[in-house]
Amino acid sequence: MKIEKSNFGGAECVTLKNSVGLEIKLSALGAGIMSVKLPDRDGVARELTRLPDSGYGKEYHGMTIGRTSGRIENAEFTLDGHNVKLEKNNYGVDNLHGGSTGLHSKLFSMTVVKGETSTDVVFKCESPDGEGGYFGNVKVTITYRIYEKENRFAILFDAVPDTKTLLNLTNHVYWNMSGDLRAPTTEQVVYLNASRVGVLNERLIVQNISEVPEQFDFRTPKKPGLHINDEFVQRYTHGYDHPFFLDDRGTDKVACSLYSELSGIKLSVKTTYPCVVVYGDNFGGYKAICFECQYHPDGIHACPDDCGVCSPEKPYSEVMEYIFEVE
Repeated sequence: MKIEKSNFGGAECVTLKNSVGLEIKLSALGAGIMSVKLPDRDGVARELTRLPDSGYGKEYHGMTIGRTSGRIENAEFTLDGHNVKLEKNNYGVDNLHGGSTGLHSKLFSMTVVKGETSTDVVFKCESPDGEGGYFGNVKVTITYRIYEKENRFAILFDAVPDTKTLLNLTNHVYWNMSGDLRAPTTEQVVYLNASRVGVLNERLIVQNISEVPEQFDFRTPKKPGLHINDEFVQRYTHGYDHPFFLDDRGTDKVACSLYSELSGIKLSVKTTYPCVVVYGDNFGGYKAICFECQYHPDGIHACPDDCGVCSPEKPYSEVMEYIFEVE
């Protein structure tokens, strides 16, 4: 594994390149992904992610999201007698992505641990009691595991609170398998192992869960461009920005995938989470797509028995795995 450390915007960074061509650049700011490169079918190294024009550190791109990801209705919830009031940063009513002091804004410590078959980049931070309105002190560890002889890496989300509390961590990387943004993701092939999707209101809060209609059924792989202009897809969201509830969860199942006929590169995602929020870069020209593996975004209200509640006795532990193939 080739390892090169650097600095960007005052944050430690590291670039790792394995023996089969996968190259990933990570930042301690938001414990996030700055770049992922892989050779296409012609052997040309291609950038597979998109950053905003303003650069890394803006608009959640590539960053760890928490303490909770998604939107919590009315920016409040009750847990074990705690009435929690959060920042109202979604239409001035709800809480989005943990608020302005969320994990995306934090500078993590960074340690590189090199092993025989993989190298871990371990990011750590502490979120104090009351930060963003959340309660309990939480020690967060985000580990990127890059494999030496496979086009594969994983993100391990681990956290230990000092009291029972709510977490829902994800990564907000924007993907485009055409390489170097040569084609919009509406023209790439998407697969989703999900027969249910969240129905959203005008603030994009999940109101209920329904069986997927044709426009949201990607169990047979197809291009999002087939339905992108449908009124049902455009309503409130201007494209896909919906939670899909997986039929199977676990790192032995493919939750979703993205394939570009132009490059021959396919990304498959596996996860222990029950849900994937699919965001289609709806205000950026559909140049990329996010697969935000997580719990139900408003699960503390909708399904409190499976929403990310953790404790000192039951620490938080979830995995997202990314596998690349060139066809």
